[in-house]
Amino acid sequence: MPKDVREAYYQDIVRRSGPRYGGFDLLSSLLAIHLIYTCEMYHQATAKYMSDFGLSKSSFNVLMLLKHGPLDGLQLHDLGDLLLVSRANITGLIDHLEQKGYVKRVVDATDRRARYARITRKAELLLHDFLPLHCANVKSLFEELTEDEKQLLVGLLEKVRKSFALHAATCRRGANVEQGTFGD
Repeated sequence: MPKDVREAYYQDIVRRSGPRYGGFDLLSSLLAIHLIYTCEMYHQATAKYMSDFGLSKSSFNVLMLLKHGPLDGLQLHDLGDLLLVSRANITGLIDHLEQKGYVKRVVDATDRRARYARITRKAELLLHDFLPLHCANVKSLFEELTEDEKQLLVGLLEKVRKSFALHAATCRRGANVEQGTFGD
């Protein structure tokens, strides 16, 4: 397997170029790079075997929500709120899963406007075969960490997410950038 040069490349760029910009913080920038890079590596590793089962991370996420959700299914907007991945095209995702026979759409008898998605037996069987492999693979991906390190990392990532949630709304969008300074 060829050596992945991305980590060193991006760290070098950040260390050399970052100090030119106001508000630059080396450790925060390195954390951002490591989070992005680590998530990408995780997704690459899991996508390989998920695709063998015809699953994407989004479709797997939906099927797991439906498997462990209420027996009568979940409304599409509730599914969108619960997704760990982008909710941008929940309708298209449900269409795709319905075409594969993994999801059935149901109209609420008391409110004809409400649409529910319900997992099918076919999807239950797919997950029955897939989940042992997935669990073993996830365990293997984190094998280099001790139990204490895993617990510490979970706590730190929870803290990072809370910080993101707290400060994301206040991230500036260029409103305070002076006119005519781009490219100078």
